[in-house]
Amino acid sequence: MKVLIITQYPKLSGVDYHRLWIPHGNMGKNHAVEISQVNEIDTAEIDFLQAHDLVVANRFISKTGNQEGVIQKLKQAGVPYILDLDDDYRIPEWHVLRQAAKKMNHSGQIATAAKGALAVTTTHSLLADAIKKELGQKNVYIVPNGIDTNEEQFKIHDRQQDVTTFGWSGSVTHFEDVLEMFESLLGMYKNHDNFKVVYGGFESQDMTSQAMAGILTAKGIAKPEQFSYYAACDVSQYALFYEAIDVALIPLRNNRFNNMKSNLKMLEAGFKKKAAIVSNVWPYSEIIADNCLKVNHKNDWYKQMTKLLKNPNMIADLAEKLYESVQPYEIKHIAETRFNIYKQCLN
Repeated sequence: MKVLIITQYPKLSGVDYHRLWIPHGNMGKNHAVEISQVNEIDTAEIDFLQAHDLVVANRFISKTGNQEGVIQKLKQAGVPYILDLDDDYRIPEWHVLRQAAKKMNHSGQIATAAKGALAVTTTHSLLADAIKKELGQKNVYIVPNGIDTNEEQFKIHDRQQDVTTFGWSGSVTHFEDVLEMFESLLGMYKNHDNFKVVYGGFESQDMTSQAMAGILTAKGIAKPEQFSYYAACDVSQYALFYEAIDVALIPLRNNRFNNMKSNLKMLEAGFKKKAAIVSNVWPYSEIIADNCLKVNHKNDWYKQMTKLLKNPNMIADLAEKLYESVQPYEIKHIAETRFNIYKQCLN
């Protein structure tokens, strides 16, 4: 099987890394699969495309906005494509990227790409159902995110922190989620000294990132020793952030757009063997059990953080339970699932 993936190499996005680069790179370890990569296929020659059995792309089959043109080119070449969709195709009004998405007709382009695909792969059943009902694509398969534990950044290194250290990591698109923790963080800084918060993914030149730092410091109330940054970095290194913390904070507002996201942040924390405090909403609720502390209301952030400060032995216990619970998401299992889907679709 010869598969052509469309990724922005070498500057991979997080989506490219987790949905295309890592799973396809592992697919060839156990099967006769040859993986090729291009940044876009808009200008690809027909004979180049015909050298492959399948094309796989995330969200868009054309990176230049020419979805219908590329779909026709692939039909001419006789090469099918599978679209991977890891987020809701509709960007809500409150989203930080809403205007950019509207300008490029983000949802319309994804809809066109999804309808023309041989099949769509996605992360969980809720998103799969929406793709079937709203985009009219019947062939939808669930392929969860996976973690490659052979990647250096996902190897476990036990590093003792001076005080109990909580951490949040992510992009500016999570502003509204981080805001959920503001009042609890304000209470933490006012009532406790023996803890620290680390902000992973900080972008010093970005105004939204600066505003998020303001939330995580409770508008500057945090003492200098209670807060630090872990700057945004390449996707091959971002998980090293977890070595600077004891407990991952994983907030998520409960709305349609967020419910369509994946459980990746829980997987990251689990494979790095860290404890986690997690919003009890889908998709996290799909794997939440006794493997983390749950948040059902925004005031629970204070309650759960305080619980771990008063009971530090719980941190190692929760970390171990989360680590054990995420093992089915090791990349070898996910790559096998993806390979079997491709085989089924091509037969």
